[in-house]
This record gives sequence, C-alpha cells and structure tokens, in this order.
Amino acid sequence: MDFLISVGVTYWHWWSLAAILLVFEMLAPGVFFLWVAFAAVVTGIAKLLFGGMGLEIQLLVFALCGVVATFAGRRWVMRRINAKGDDDNANAPGLNQRELQFRGRVITLPHDMIDGETRVVLDGTTWRLYVGQLLKTGDQVRITGIKGTVLQGEAVSK
Repeated sequence: MDFLISVGVTYWHWWSLAAILLVFEMLAPGVFFLWVAFAAVVTGIAKLLFGGMGLEIQLLVFALCGVVATFAGRRWVMRRINAKGDDDNANAPGLNQRELQFRGRVITLPHDMIDGETRVVLDGTTWRLYVGQLLKTGDQVRITGIKGTVLQGEAVSK
C-alpha cells in the first residue's frame, strides 16, 4: 500500500483496471464486471478532473461507484429481461416456460385414456396428460396448465 501511495495512482491506472475488468466480462458469464469497470472509469475521470485526490479518496469513490453501478445495472438488466416488448423475447415467447408454450394448445389424443390419464408427445417430449374423464383415441383436448410433470387438460366439445 505504501508503494501505491508513494508512486501515485493516476487516471490511467483506473482506466487500465477498467479495460482488464471488461476483458473479464467477456470471459465470464453474467454482467457483473461491466458495472465494476464502469466504476473504474468514473474513478479515473474523477482523478483526471480533481488531480489532488489521495488514494483513500479514490478507493472510496471506486467503492461507492461500484456499489451504485452494480445495483443500478442489475435493476436495468432485470427490467430489460422482464419487459414485454423486449426484442430478444419477442422472437421466442414463452422460451423455457413450458406452461406458457402449451397452455391453450389443442391436441388429438393418440391413445384411449385410462383413469382419466394418457401419454402424449408434444414438441418431441413425452408427457402424462390428465383430463379427469375417459376420452377415446381421436378426441381433442385443450391444455390448461401443468402440475409438476403432468399436463392438465379439458375435453374440447365437438
């Protein structure tokens, strides 16, 4: 620490740290190092504008900016992920949300039901389907939801 104080940390050091953190961001999953890199850039700008800042003040600015940037960035990312008009989600609605993908879909039964239940294949996956009434091969069922690993459905009136 005495070495850093005697040599002096300049704005270039902070910007170099930001560049290193951005490389880590590209190598690591998630979006954490981006916000810390942003804090390093802000600290470098503060050091450039207010040259007389000691190392303790620089570290304080870096820590505060890092915390604020991380929380603000997380909030921004979560808002983008949950946005209804998000371009990424518009191309694949219900991605990895099976209930949203299947709810409302009408299927034709490939087998007779036994005790109100049968097996069906949807999108390449075999599912147990529970309707609660006995239906025959060829009858149509509307998917109403999923309970655990069992599709819930209702008979479609003819």
